[in-house]
Amino acid sequence: MTSFNTPLRSLILAVGVAGALVSLPATAAQADTSQASTAQQATTQNAEHSVCACFEVTVVGEGPAVLLIPGLASSGDVWHSTVEALQADYQLHVFTLAGFGGVMPLAHEAWEHGFLPTQQEAILRYIRQQQLNKPVVIGHSLGGYLALALAATAPEAIGGAINIDGLPALGALFAQSTASDSARQNAAPANFDPMAMAQSMANNESWHQLIENDMFRSDDMTAGRVMGELMQADLRPQLGNIRVPVLTLGALQHGAPYSTPEQVQANYENQLANAPAQYHSFAFAADSKHFIMADAPEWLTQQITQFLHSHAVTEE
Repeated sequence: MTSFNTPLRSLILAVGVAGALVSLPATAAQADTSQASTAQQATTQNAEHSVCACFEVTVVGEGPAVLLIPGLASSGDVWHSTVEALQADYQLHVFTLAGFGGVMPLAHEAWEHGFLPTQQEAILRYIRQQQLNKPVVIGHSLGGYLALALAATAPEAIGGAINIDGLPALGALFAQSTASDSARQNAAPANFDPMAMAQSMANNESWHQLIENDMFRSDDMTAGRVMGELMQADLRPQLGNIRVPVLTLGALQHGAPYSTPEQVQANYENQLANAPAQYHSFAFAADSKHFIMADAPEWLTQQITQFLHSHAVTEE
């Protein structure tokens, strides 16, 4: 993997400081691999492209299936506390997407189809190949976007989705923020400071060095191109198609000091206004930055378990 180049670092910092909810990597601890299956390399076949490796998956625990998808430049290790809490009752499929966390990037030809649609198709193919019965998809940031996309475009394939601090139209929020607040336009320093970025993403100091270190395990070309796709993507018109339970968990401190908690919550409610109220609900972590699993792990686990219990995830 190559390290992030300076222009890309500046872009990521600018987006992060603007409160645009871009994920950076973090590793709270290594998952207990003694209970995990051997990592699986998932593939997908596009209509006009060759087979490509899209992610690696580690399977932990037994029971109804739950998919855990991390964010941009994150590895599956960000789900450590979630795995510990759920593995006794659920079969957890812990993803690391191509190009992130040491996983090889997508093949060149796969990029013609786009990273986001390729991953959506690959996840659906994985569900079919593994014969999973309507698993719940839980995603953080980029993973949250993918969870929303699956709920909106393939609700028949999943049992529900939890979107953790992700947005359906990241670029729209960023454009709105920079247009309305000139202070944010000058928020990024001339020289990228990875520790400052880590601190902006988590209050929990034990995660800061881990976030900084893991940033360099990911492929800079992948991160830059995926960032570009996220900035152009807009799921809002499709949210009305959601027909499965969806929970969005927002981090109200993520925009600090440039956005108030009230502004962050309003941004979420505005961006997800098209999601049918009978299927979609919100909950907000008042004292958490972007990595809710770092700042409010008990609260996050409680929200996830309540959702899973309420919506009766079942095995085949």
